[in-house]
Amino acid sequence: MSLRDLDVQGRTVKVYEAGAGNPVLYLHGIADMHGLVEENCAFHDALAAQCHVIAPAMPGCVGSDEDNSLESIDDLRFHTLEVMDALGIDKIDIVGNCVGGWLAAEIAVQNPERVGKLVLIGASGLFVSGEQIGDLFMAVQPLNGKIDDVRHMLFAEGDGTLAEEWIPDQLTGKEQGMLRYKTFRCIARFGFKPPYFYDQKLIDRLYRFKGKSLVIWGGNDSFVPPSHATAYADGLSAASVEIIDGCGHTVQLEAPDAVAEKITGFLS
Repeated sequence: MSLRDLDVQGRTVKVYEAGAGNPVLYLHGIADMHGLVEENCAFHDALAAQCHVIAPAMPGCVGSDEDNSLESIDDLRFHTLEVMDALGIDKIDIVGNCVGGWLAAEIAVQNPERVGKLVLIGASGLFVSGEQIGDLFMAVQPLNGKIDDVRHMLFAEGDGTLAEEWIPDQLTGKEQGMLRYKTFRCIARFGFKPPYFYDQKLIDRLYRFKGKSLVIWGGNDSFVPPSHATAYADGLSAASVEIIDGCGHTVQLEAPDAVAEKITGFLS
């Protein structure tokens, strides 16, 4: 896994790359960024075993410069198009998780010429009546020095070792604490204010992407309900759905090999 700085219109964007073969742009979510834990992410390693993974960090996340002009998902879409331009990418398969999945969907419907195949993993971004996205910003508030609520929201086993590893109560140092703070600061720029973690117009625009899509979801997702997987699949022109039982919102962390296998099989 290599890490480099990319200049994008005068801003530094941290880009992680690994693997060879079919190039894939990976747009991260809340809890799957490189650098949040000491060890490499097993999912990214499994994906990189079959693909050339290119994973830029969003503004303010894991070493990327903050962008004070970022106010909406559309701003983030435009920023990501600039990242693709700086990388020399005209068209590429895109895999997006959580808010990265929302971002991937926005790019696919508004700039379909830039997207080959599309993979959405537990993507936010849609309003589904009666199936609201969970209140992440409330869940992440510490209670008695612990943030159990957010772990249970993101992981099927919120009190398990994996959840504790990725979202610990006690951070190992000031630098790691700042990484978490900046991550939530970035996501709050486009996800906190109403509409909460969704774009009201997106669901009716999904048809615009005519390419093949794969929607992957954890059957026990407590943050973005599995009904959103069905809504994405129904809206996209050529989509299939894979529900992985026993996994939560961070399905790619909980079942890394299974998710990577489904993705690489779809992209091949």
